[in-house]
Amino acid sequence: MLKKIPMRIIWRDKSHFLGIIFLVLFASFGYAIFSILITNIDTNYKNFVEKYNQENFHFTTFFPIDISSLEKKYNVLIEEKFTWDFEYGDRLIRFFNLTEKVNKPLILEGTLPKIGEIAVDPNFAKANKLRIGDGIEINGIKFRISGYVALPDYIYITKNETDLLPDPMHFGIGIMNFEDMRKFLESVAYRYYMVRGTISDLSSFKNEINSKYRLISFVEKDENFRIIVTEMKMKSAKPMAFVISGTILVISSILLFIVLRRLINSMHAEVGTLYALGYNSREIVGVYILFPIYIWLMGVIPGSIIGYALSGPFTDFYVSFISVPIVEKFIPTKDLLIAFFVPALFMIPSGYIAIKDLLKKRVVEIIRGESEKGFKTRFRMEFLDRFSFKRRVMLKQGLLHPSRELVLIIGVAFATLIILYGVVAKSALSYLVEDTFQNTYKYSYMYLLNYYEKENKYDAEPFNMLSFYLKGTKSKVVIYGILKDSQMILLKDGKGDKINLEGLVISQSLADKFGLKVGDVLNLVNNIDGKEYSLKVTGIADLYVGNNGYMSLEEFNETFGFDKGSFIGLYSFHKLDIPKEDLVTYMSKEDAIKAFKDSAQSVDQMLQVMYLISFFLAFTIIYVLASLVITENRKPLAIFKILGFRDGELSSMFLGFNNFSFIVGFLLGIPLYNMLISYIIKGVLKDVDFSFKLQAQFNDILFSFTYLFVAFLFSRYLGRRRINSISPVVILKEQSE
Repeated sequence: MLKKIPMRIIWRDKSHFLGIIFLVLFASFGYAIFSILITNIDTNYKNFVEKYNQENFHFTTFFPIDISSLEKKYNVLIEEKFTWDFEYGDRLIRFFNLTEKVNKPLILEGTLPKIGEIAVDPNFAKANKLRIGDGIEINGIKFRISGYVALPDYIYITKNETDLLPDPMHFGIGIMNFEDMRKFLESVAYRYYMVRGTISDLSSFKNEINSKYRLISFVEKDENFRIIVTEMKMKSAKPMAFVISGTILVISSILLFIVLRRLINSMHAEVGTLYALGYNSREIVGVYILFPIYIWLMGVIPGSIIGYALSGPFTDFYVSFISVPIVEKFIPTKDLLIAFFVPALFMIPSGYIAIKDLLKKRVVEIIRGESEKGFKTRFRMEFLDRFSFKRRVMLKQGLLHPSRELVLIIGVAFATLIILYGVVAKSALSYLVEDTFQNTYKYSYMYLLNYYEKENKYDAEPFNMLSFYLKGTKSKVVIYGILKDSQMILLKDGKGDKINLEGLVISQSLADKFGLKVGDVLNLVNNIDGKEYSLKVTGIADLYVGNNGYMSLEEFNETFGFDKGSFIGLYSFHKLDIPKEDLVTYMSKEDAIKAFKDSAQSVDQMLQVMYLISFFLAFTIIYVLASLVITENRKPLAIFKILGFRDGELSSMFLGFNNFSFIVGFLLGIPLYNMLISYIIKGVLKDVDFSFKLQAQFNDILFSFTYLFVAFLFSRYLGRRRINSISPVVILKEQSE
């Protein structure tokens, strides 16, 4: 008989318990799905890069190197890599030759390409409906697609290193035999070498390469955007899942504690009767401890099952951004057990704490409910007498039960943090691409030559550039020399005023990551020859793409020892006819904008999930607490109805304090969001060559407030309906019985 009590009460007061069950379900679901996702991607990624010899670094030179002698001298594997871009329509496939020692290709499906065959990456193939066995014509020659491929150095498949998002509809990678590639390589602008192994003295290695073969660029694995983005996602995703799930569990546990505490305090007579019938405290505890156990099981079982069932599609969606080959599926038993049992560590103790104090009292006290009476007597709150009757009732509802309001504040603050992050991230991405590429970068094309020029033979604007390390870190900084009155790069400060290009002007992203301000000195180490420079910051541009600095071309050449008028690249409004053998690379601004717009749908899907989480969290917490207030005040509400109070008035009197708690929670969420952003910029994005303008603007805050306020109003509407459903006749009849 006793064991039936919990389920009967849970069903009777389902408005209290269903919300908590759904929170537990969501916490378990979130941790399960993320742990399966991260375990599969992380394990497959580590196996992939190890088995297929991911590079430690790569470099480019103007002249071919002596591979065998350098391998023997430095005890590393070195392999040359060739690349060729095939454009057809608005699509581009970047082909590489088959490598045998470093960055070896993994065939996910099909076979390695033979002569007359190619393999392409699966995301590009899926987006363009290319299947194994299909034929594709490349410059008049027919090729057959032999399989789908993944490359260890091209995990994050972007056309340019400055692109933020992959665009599989318009850009993909592929491999072909060098014998086939020779047909399309008219000449080689530079030599590209990949190195697997560790060199203790990289400076001497770079100096040797530079002196013998003219080093053009040198990129370590930690600086390779197409590699580190994947590793950063792996590094940050699991802690984020733990924080979100853990916070929801804490909120759920506190809610359960409050609900059980109020429930048991309203059941003094029932508990006392059980004592009088001969049941001891251990048996009674055994009955009431079933509440948290049932809630835990009803939430965690479906949560874990749904998380496991949806982990496959969620993993497929996630790897559409990063080409990590899922060769083998893993079931992380440890993490699934954590997802299953950790909620119990929160639920059961909170339930036990809620009932243990009651059982210390004498049977007579329990039956009479003297503890509740004493509570109300001790807190008369005479200082509230100055207010109107309605206002006094409303204030007492909040002040007498601070734990309820604290839960609401924490829940709304957490929901605010989530939705603000989603709203601002979308605005930041739009600003980063659209504003930067339209208002700052005025050029349409950027060309990087493989040698320094003095004579400008093209209708274009010259620039120079060098790559550095920030001294004492591995963070890359690129300094550009541009024309003082440049029409291609318009640098403006945070107020929108044009910056006078005197000295060194740095991007806002660089300033944010290292706390730099005007007047500070930037200590840099040349990435090629190791020379050190100290440059004073004279301005900060409102620019979030690149850890960059800008100087006038004349001052740049003088500072770094170049001949007067030297330049390595060109900005242009129109496409230039520059021989491919003279180019290291070129970039179309239109392609970068197109890649962002094509990926916007996937970004929107992720943001919609964040919106749903925040709405669900705020609504559930507010509704559960409102239902609890209404249930424990059924008799006063019935009496007030008899006295002529309307439902709207009663809603304001008994639920009105939630208005203050909602506002406090929302306002608290804003500094919490700012703390999160500070961590992201200075921690997660510190070594990445871009940043985001993630400061919440007034419109972002207003939208977030409106969105959460809708959830608040909806929960209040349901609460008012419950008040409306209370019948004074039924309540008085219950009291008389």
